[in-house]
Amino acid sequence: MSRFLRVGFISDRIGDIIEASSLLLAEMDGDERAVETVQDILAMAKDVRDFLARWSSEPIIYTGPGTTDEVIAMLDTLITRARQSAS
Repeated sequence: MSRFLRVGFISDRIGDIIEASSLLLAEMDGDERAVETVQDILAMAKDVRDFLARWSSEPIIYTGPGTTDEVIAMLDTLITRARQSAS
């Protein structure tokens, strides 16, 4: 069993937030503060969607033990060893 998750499920949920926010915004009238809040939510969701779409490969989430710094150090070490083995 892998300890890695694809970020795709988060991207899908962000798409749902964008869609729901857009629908809500289209139905709103009169309450300027509420409209601004929904516009902010919509803008934030679009920013996150665009951020996740920047990479050529889908980002992953590690669910195993260790701090973020420990996991990054371990991955850096493994990548360095793999490159040295390939050379």
